[in-house]
Amino acid sequence: MRIVVQKFGGTCVEFPHSAELTAERIMEMKDQGISPVAVISAMGREGQPYSTPDLVNFVREIYPRIEPRELDLLMSCGEIIAVVAMANLLKAKGYDTMALSGGQAGLITDVYYGHARIIDIEPRRILQALTEGRIVFVAGFQGVAGEEHAITTLGEGGSDYTAVALAVTLGQIEVTPLREPLTVEPLEIYKEVDGVLTGNPKSFVDDDGKPLGEPPRLLPSLTYDELVEMAKLGAQVLQHRASLMARQYRVPVVVKNFTTNVVGTRISPETDRPSGRRVTGTADLTNLVVFDVVSDNPRLGRQLGESLAMNRLNSHEVSTEDGRVRFAVKAEKYRDVPAMLDHIFYDRDLKAEITPDDWALISVVGEGVRGGVGALHDDADAVLKAAKVETFGEIEGPLSLSYLVREGDRKRALARLHEEFALA
Repeated sequence: MRIVVQKFGGTCVEFPHSAELTAERIMEMKDQGISPVAVISAMGREGQPYSTPDLVNFVREIYPRIEPRELDLLMSCGEIIAVVAMANLLKAKGYDTMALSGGQAGLITDVYYGHARIIDIEPRRILQALTEGRIVFVAGFQGVAGEEHAITTLGEGGSDYTAVALAVTLGQIEVTPLREPLTVEPLEIYKEVDGVLTGNPKSFVDDDGKPLGEPPRLLPSLTYDELVEMAKLGAQVLQHRASLMARQYRVPVVVKNFTTNVVGTRISPETDRPSGRRVTGTADLTNLVVFDVVSDNPRLGRQLGESLAMNRLNSHEVSTEDGRVRFAVKAEKYRDVPAMLDHIFYDRDLKAEITPDDWALISVVGEGVRGGVGALHDDADAVLKAAKVETFGEIEGPLSLSYLVREGDRKRALARLHEEFALA
């Protein structure tokens, strides 16, 4: 038996047009004799029927303070609706299918509502359905935890995490329940773009839709380290936790467009070597909460970083000229990040200046940065100075250089860095 895990984002399963194209991708595999396991996200964006934000807003109109356990129960509904709809679309086309929630598919998580981590997968039900010739549809973004099997969600982009975890688990199985040899094809991640680009296309147009500089280009391949770094810094490639798991287990991944036959971007052990590019691509992280702490404690930055990680917040410590401890934290739709920060500071008897709006992080990323960030820093500083972009701190990563800027300068600054480095 040959299996392929395919992950489809919310815009890929909007009815009727997008869902039909996605169905074609799944049927193509089945017709080739490859058994698909399709991981499905909730349908559509906010404002469209059954989107997760609209389901949450509906309940919050009744009572605004939803308990975390019940919020996860509610947020799981979008994926369950989508997975049942897609399974029945394929049934209407003559295919035998099975729709599974995350828990039914065997995903076991820890008890951390909103940002649960997968701790085990029991794939028995998936394997049984595949041996019966069915196409299996799995609701992404969710699992179950504890003795009561409470439904948990896996954080923003959690369907990526589901897909990678399933690819890892199935890839470790050598034979099916019928003792047939089992192989797993590269994981397929389907998006609206042709693969991983040198930047997010939405960041290269102004508010009126006019282009800002040269458009991003398709990257044929990435290394695993580039994948992880780009995901951490906001690139719409793969959820960060999913990218870490893909790197750890060397999962071959192909990122491609669900509407075209473009080959996409490949990340695999075969591509895990430097390409020779100085910079591979750019990334931007928006909607940041920034806080400053004045302290003479040299260990404070590390301690705060550990506290933020324990709260499962995507955070970045920013170097400043005045020596302040400054962090940029990604704000999230369904978590009160400023309140979480207040709690961390209260526990440590600290006072912090928190500014929750109007901040962004822009980055250049690539294997070529490794060992040469100093020279890149000088060149990037000159580019931003010429563009009259004010920066409020920097971060030097092993494969990246990032700047904290005002949201109003983000797109203009990113376009200049992209043109100077990613397109060079």
